[in-house]
Amino acid sequence: MWFSFIKIARPHVSTMTGSTLYKLECGFMQHPLYSPNMAPSDLYLFSHLQLHLDGAIFNSNEEVINEVHLFLGTRTPQFFAEGIEKLPKRWQTIADLNGDYYLH
Repeated sequence: MWFSFIKIARPHVSTMTGSTLYKLECGFMQHPLYSPNMAPSDLYLFSHLQLHLDGAIFNSNEEVINEVHLFLGTRTPQFFAEGIEKLPKRWQTIADLNGDYYLH
């Protein structure tokens, strides 16, 4: 089992978490404070939102906000679970490509 270990946690919490993961024999991945290639929203949610909004024309910020709320409100719990379940494979892909998400 692998966990993403973010370095912005408070020091005492970070130490306790790392110690617990070690005792449970779980590995963890170090990564930068923010990596756009690893953001779950960039990998799953926003790609689906982009498809939903494709070709739409909005006349105000309120219309955009309402459409995003509609999109989010009509997603099932399974939709979000699927996105989370895909993360380990995507993280492995990024690691295999030395931090890049796409082959060049």
